[in-house]
Amino acid sequence: MSSPEVQNRPLSQPIPTRRMMLAATLLATAFAGGCLQPLYSENTTSTVGGSVRSALKSVEIPQISGLTGHYLRNELAFELDGGGEPDVQKRLRFEAKTSESIEVVTVDYNTGRADSAVLIATATWTVKRIGGAGETVSSGTNVVRAPYERSSQRFATVRAARDAQIRAAKSLAQLIKGQLAADLVSG
Repeated sequence: MSSPEVQNRPLSQPIPTRRMMLAATLLATAFAGGCLQPLYSENTTSTVGGSVRSALKSVEIPQISGLTGHYLRNELAFELDGGGEPDVQKRLRFEAKTSESIEVVTVDYNTGRADSAVLIATATWTVKRIGGAGETVSSGTNVVRAPYERSSQRFATVRAARDAQIRAAKSLAQLIKGQLAADLVSG
């Protein structure tokens, strides 16, 4: 039901402020819509030539030391290349060092054993051009935290720690891919 004041309002009264704000927001959104371009589009050019997507596929990823480094290398190969197209000429080289530490979160005071822990994985990386002066295209340091439960059963604790390493490597790979793609955009 409407109040009689609203129904009988003369046409000379101004439009309510809420409607004006909504109209202004919609108008601004319509104008800004043409300014945005998807990062992984074939039309987005990279600083190394071609599209950002093709530049990501041209990254060579050598072995990385350590178990977390091994998982990170596998995840990056999938994230950047999608697991296909072996014919792509490699123009960039990825170099990384990983480190990890464990932070004990809670301790059972009756047994003195840690109930849960957090794996802190750090990746320090650079991407350089292959050949020539080896110019650095992108670099960074990323840190992720992967919590896991510890058990009185040794195998369960070892498996939970391994799963935390895999989760940390996946998170690091996604962060690195996003940062690398953003650094590769030209203009």
